[in-house]
Amino acid sequence: MEAKIKISWKKVGRGSFRLNNRIIKPGEVFKAYPDEIPQAFRDSIIPLDDIGNLTPQQEPAKLIQPKDIKKVEYKIIPSGRKGYFDIESSTGKKMNEKPMREETAEKLIEDLSK
Repeated sequence: MEAKIKISWKKVGRGSFRLNNRIIKPGEVFKAYPDEIPQAFRDSIIPLDDIGNLTPQQEPAKLIQPKDIKKVEYKIIPSGRKGYFDIESSTGKKMNEKPMREETAEKLIEDLSK
């Protein structure tokens, strides 16, 4: 188990930073536990003490894996009115508010598929 030790930090970026109901101003030196400083702020808040050789510049970049992106398909279905149609996505969502003519529906599907 790792011992928790407060270390010194310095706010080098612009603007203020809130930490435990305290406002840290630019240039201010303060003490905090390493796990209290969010990773997103490590470019504007730098450690003055050694934190085990794990500065953000030395940490390996995390690879972001793309999520499985599913292509949405659209289809024209007849509405209740003769000669008018609705557009429905593959998720079952109706894509138009009012029924439209077939030519207009095909144009909308073409635009949605881009």
